[in-house]
Amino acid sequence: IRRQLCLLLNAENIFHSMADILLREEDLKFASTMVHTLNTILLTSSELFQLRNQLKDLKTPESRNLFCCLYRSWCHNPVTTVSLCFLTQNYKHAYDLIQKFGDLEVTVDFLTEVDKLVQLIECPIFTYLRLQLLDVKNNPYLIKALYGLLMLLPQSSAFQLLSHRLQCVPNPELMQTADNTKPSAGSKRASASNIDYTELLQHFEKVQNKHLEARHQRAGRAEQLDRRVVL
Repeated sequence: IRRQLCLLLNAENIFHSMADILLREEDLKFASTMVHTLNTILLTSSELFQLRNQLKDLKTPESRNLFCCLYRSWCHNPVTTVSLCFLTQNYKHAYDLIQKFGDLEVTVDFLTEVDKLVQLIECPIFTYLRLQLLDVKNNPYLIKALYGLLMLLPQSSAFQLLSHRLQCVPNPELMQTADNTKPSAGSKRASASNIDYTELLQHFEKVQNKHLEARHQRAGRAEQLDRRVVL
């Protein structure tokens, strides 16, 4: 239904509206599930090709505004937040987020989502990201972010997949060319410099603290219910 709505109506407005609604959602588990679903649709649906292109470069005020709106709701799910940063080429912020994962409660569901993100990185949607691994000099935070994901994963099939991909990253000395006057990949990102990433990172931490409290409350209620059943 959501894919058809995006096809028939303005996809940007639909995602903007849903993100605003989820930002006010009090059922945190439901919000996290919805964010994960919306993110999957955003990354994989052919109907959203134009919207993905709009977000990929963040060239316009509208695209930057949409990114910030989505980000605040996407914070309900840590891994989808990182995938949004990968989509929008905010690699330094993705690395900063992954550094925060060490302070989060790492669950089986969390690791499963990291596994799925690794699978997505190998999909056609992220072809541009994989090609940017050739430009080691100008994309250090992309490589560091991918290594961060690798260190989070247990040694599973996803670990092997990402490890093999990173083994393909070329030696930067071998990739040097005579023409050093070309604009760096980071120069085209200058248009997004007016986004307050520090504030967004603080918002991420705040939302994740709420999720941690909610999980503990649910666990406490479940434990109380078990005790009543035993009694």
